[in-house]
Order: sequence, then structure tokens, then C-alpha cells
Amino acid sequence: MKTTTEWVHEPEAAKLLALKQPTLRNMRRERRLEAGTHWVYATGYVGGPVVYCIPAIREMQRQRTIEAVQKEDERRKAELQLRQQAT
Repeated sequence: MKTTTEWVHEPEAAKLLALKQPTLRNMRRERRLEAGTHWVYATGYVGGPVVYCIPAIREMQRQRTIEAVQKEDERRKAELQLRQQAT
């Protein structure tokens, strides 16, 4: 199994996360990724190079996937109940 360096620059992060670089950048700019947890300025100063924490982002992806699936399951269940009540 290949080990992953925890903090990587954007091109490698995008590749490891199966995202395009602009998508990853937008996630950061739109604050869907949390500063200090998912990304940091490598120099510690605004405008410095950005590095991303792959394990933290993967965990966020996992959690959001679980939440999205649960929400979809609830929506489908409610839809089924409405159809059953209509018959």
C-alpha cells in the first residue's frame, strides 16, 4: 500500500482526492474546506503556497457522503409514504 504524505501541494492533492485543481481551489475559497484543518499556507502567511491535508479532507468527504446518503434515504422514505397514502 502506498503511503501518503499528510500535507501536499494542490496538484498532488487534487490527484489524490480525484478532483480537478479548480474544484479543490473553489472548495477552499468557498470555505467548504476549513483553514488549519484541511489546508494551510505553507509559509504561515496569506498569499503563500497552499498545502492540503489529505486525511482530513478524506474524512470530511466520508462524513458528508454519509450525511448526503442519509438525507436521500429520508427523502425517499417520505416520498414512498406519500405514495402509499395516496393509494
